[in-house]
Amino acid sequence: MEIKIVIPSMGESVTEGEISEWLKKEGEPVKTDEPIVVIETDKVTVELPAPASGVLAKILKGPGSVVPIGEVIGIIESAAIGAAGAEKKTSHFQSYLSQNFINQKYNIVFM
Repeated sequence: MEIKIVIPSMGESVTEGEISEWLKKEGEPVKTDEPIVVIETDKVTVELPAPASGVLAKILKGPGSVVPIGEVIGIIESAAIGAAGAEKKTSHFQSYLSQNFINQKYNIVFM
């Protein structure tokens, strides 16, 4: 599932922010509330936290970009970690079955 990273409201008179630096690269895992990008305005510098756990799938605006409040600057793919974890569990389960039931007559189908 795609989760949008959006520039939040930072006060009444603040209408835009500049992306100073991404703390994570595309493809890296992120956890909920972990700082992922630094946003600067004329009044404040903020480390924006990840809205959800997953993988930073896409950076839409790079360092130096000035973006209005509410604009999407990146995408987190939350299913990516879940799918990778499920794949590991399935692989481990298949390995267990192969090692423990190899000589018995079971009709086991792996999907």
